[in-house]
Amino acid sequence: MVEEIRTVCNRDCPDSCSIVATVKNGKIVKHKGDPKHGVTRGFLCYRGNHYLDRLYSDDRILHPLRRTGKGWERISWDDALDLMTEKLCHFRKQYGAHSVTYISYSGIRGQVAQVMARTFWDHFGGVTQMRGGLSVEACYEAQVSDFGDECTPTPEDLANSDAFIIWGKNVAITRVHCWPFIKAARKRGAPLVVIDPVRCRTAERADLHLALKPGSDGMLAIGIARILLKKEQFDKAFVEKHCANFLAYRKLILSISMQDVINATGISLENIEKVAALYLSKKPLATLIGLGPSYWKQGVESVRLIDALAAMTGNIGISGGAVHTDINGGAGLDHSILTPPLKNEHRSIMLPKLGDEILSTTNPQIKMGIVAGANPAATCPDTGRVLEALNSLEFLVVIDHFKTATAEAADLFLPCTTYLEMDDLVTAYGHHWLSLSQAVIPPLGEAKSDVSIYKALAERLGFGEALTGEPSEWIDRMLAPLNKQGINREALITQPMLNPAHNPIPFVDRKFRTPSGKFEFITEFDHKTIVGPSDNQLYFIATKTLKMVNAQINTEDLPSEPRVKAHPDTIFRFGLKSGDLIVVESNVGSVIAIIDADDDIHPEVLLFNPATWKGDLQGVNQLRESHISDIGEAAAMHETLVTLYKCPSAQSV
Repeated sequence: MVEEIRTVCNRDCPDSCSIVATVKNGKIVKHKGDPKHGVTRGFLCYRGNHYLDRLYSDDRILHPLRRTGKGWERISWDDALDLMTEKLCHFRKQYGAHSVTYISYSGIRGQVAQVMARTFWDHFGGVTQMRGGLSVEACYEAQVSDFGDECTPTPEDLANSDAFIIWGKNVAITRVHCWPFIKAARKRGAPLVVIDPVRCRTAERADLHLALKPGSDGMLAIGIARILLKKEQFDKAFVEKHCANFLAYRKLILSISMQDVINATGISLENIEKVAALYLSKKPLATLIGLGPSYWKQGVESVRLIDALAAMTGNIGISGGAVHTDINGGAGLDHSILTPPLKNEHRSIMLPKLGDEILSTTNPQIKMGIVAGANPAATCPDTGRVLEALNSLEFLVVIDHFKTATAEAADLFLPCTTYLEMDDLVTAYGHHWLSLSQAVIPPLGEAKSDVSIYKALAERLGFGEALTGEPSEWIDRMLAPLNKQGINREALITQPMLNPAHNPIPFVDRKFRTPSGKFEFITEFDHKTIVGPSDNQLYFIATKTLKMVNAQINTEDLPSEPRVKAHPDTIFRFGLKSGDLIVVESNVGSVIAIIDADDDIHPEVLLFNPATWKGDLQGVNQLRESHISDIGEAAAMHETLVTLYKCPSAQSV
């Protein structure tokens, strides 16, 4: 028997692709993009095209495991859940509910799973949970300051743009389903500028690539703004009617000399003028901001300075314009069940500084950890410190598909389902289409969904009624406000649907959600803190890659050994040559790797990809320091400096 079933990828990716899976005799034999989805449009990225390799991987763990003095031991689900319940009750009774920490991040995208987790921990008595983040938090903080909310239109609207400035975002790799819309505009003649220290795949397709010095994005935005202000060529009507703090912003921009901008960015005046001319001559112009400008201590300010260019030129609230970061794809849903009033107070610690936070938290100390939808030993900065903290816990539970670096530190491992084995509702942060996650096949082995695990634990802890109901019932409740517009679970079973409550072009009404009701210009920026690395240091940068979703990568796609890239002149400056086996060292760790020469890398950068998802500790976060942004609590991933030297007694490879 052959059957086609629709579902959705719920991995940490903005595209949240709709999937058509073909099942034959109980096994998925085909996994392709859904042509009925307005953004997926029938094709998948590399990771999606190879997801069945992950689903059916021999490395996947399909039964509960308990660590013993002799190693891992297989146990039943009843024994595993009884043990977890016993530990939860013990630590809550002895030290209070806050002695338990729940570590979760972007690995759980299903709405029902999120509701269940929140409801469970609330009824448990509160928990020590995460705050801050490792991704777009600085971008969000910036746009809330400027607009009062995110400013990203639908990706489909990119086809209406007359020009593009892509700032620290490798769209051709990380947003492959945006590219067709950009390509459509390009066919009409829309120019493309990419600003990035690395000549990435998107930069290769650009009309102009500006390889600025790392961390100088805000200064480049100041240089562009300075030209517009000096020439008095900006959208004065928009600024006067719809913006606040412009005079203070103008004073800030003009207080910084163009020579300071050139020195800080390494970009010539000629090229800065080219970008300024594009802002002047092309409208609507779309600005796409990635993690590149935001992964710094001054990341929030840098994003705000880029936002300001769009506001100055009136590229807000118009089709084809705007500043693109992320989208809230859950507009119109019943959010009351997602965020019910809390019965118990939670405590929080910073995810970007997880190791230090666990080890320093008192009253009470953290005694037990539960990790779900995250792999902090691979994805949080300073792996060594994170593992020290995880190993300090008296009991650690990890819910995952694989024995990750984090799972290697666990006392109890619980195997969970993939999106091909579970029911849920998934909203995107890259578009406004709603998709239903459907169990294409029954769970492999003994894997259980996060929802099933929470329900079973709640029953044991005496509050099972709070989590009563099948996923379908919770989904129906969430979708209820959209029913009159034809959006319901039955309809989503047959095809994905565009959310009728979405706002295709934010702020078209010029009503901003800031205290002033206007776009609010940034008024302070300390440009003197940008000093760059010393002669024996490089900025340590890891970018998104074709075959990885954060720390997830299929075994067959892992390189045989770690490799790093640097500009040929940089390699020579360190007394090395391409192919050398080297030591990369930061303040928190060191890694042995092979160095390759690459002209596409800025001379101040060491590029290290990929991280690894297994516990061999050769990933990027072995070296990253746990810096956070000066505003908010976002990870400043690119602030780490490293030095290089030849591995003792090593021969060239």
